[in-house]
Amino acid sequence: MTEPERRRRRVRTSHTPEPVEEQPAEPVAERPKRAGEDAERGLRGLVGSGSSQVSVGAAMRARDAARPTDEHYAEAAKLPVVRRNWTPREELPRNR
Repeated sequence: MTEPERRRRRVRTSHTPEPVEEQPAEPVAERPKRAGEDAERGLRGLVGSGSSQVSVGAAMRARDAARPTDEHYAEAAKLPVVRRNWTPREELPRNR
C-alpha cells in the first residue's frame, strides 16, 4: 500500500511592525470614597445580573426593608387612576 500524498500547510509570513516605545503612564489618583459606597455595592449585588455578592442574611434584611407598610398602602389608595384613551363600552347583555 502506498501512502496518500500529504499536503503541506502554507506558512504565512506576517509583517511585524516596528516596536513602539511606550510612554510611562501617569499615576492615577485614587478617587475619594463617598459615604454609602458600600451600601451601593450591596444594592448592585442584589439587583445586578449574575450571582449575588451579598449574604443570605443581608438579602433577607433587604427584602424585609422593602416590604410596604400600612402607611404605604394608605397613600397608594389616595392616588387617582387615570386611563388614557379609554372609552366605556356598551352595557353588556345580562342573563335574566
